[in-house]
Amino acid sequence: MAQKIAYQGEPGANSNIACMQMFPELESVPCASFEDAFELVSSGEAALAMIPIENSIAGRVADIHVLLPQSHLQIVGEFFLPIHFDLLGIPGSSIEAATEVHSHIHALGQCRRLIRAAGLRPVIAGDTAG
Repeated sequence: MAQKIAYQGEPGANSNIACMQMFPELESVPCASFEDAFELVSSGEAALAMIPIENSIAGRVADIHVLLPQSHLQIVGEFFLPIHFDLLGIPGSSIEAATEVHSHIHALGQCRRLIRAAGLRPVIAGDTAG
């Protein structure tokens, strides 16, 4: 059985990319929440979890600073992933016709100047890939 690494988000999310870059030999397992990722490790279903601790622009990921001590798990390494964002739309769409941008709160914060300059309304979503 392949060892697994859990992460919060959908395939293609930044945490998934970090898993694939740091642990390409492990099977990446998407989780709906940070709590679910912690639970997979605690239960032994996953060997590790790739969890964001802080963001160089938006600051610390607050949920983690509460969840980590409660989980009785510990940090065993760190990985720095440069983040790049692209604005995507459906075929035939244009930025001029767009009215909203849906993404994770930290991604919206990192792109706030561009979002504001384009006159778009930020809408908070669970992650950057979902």
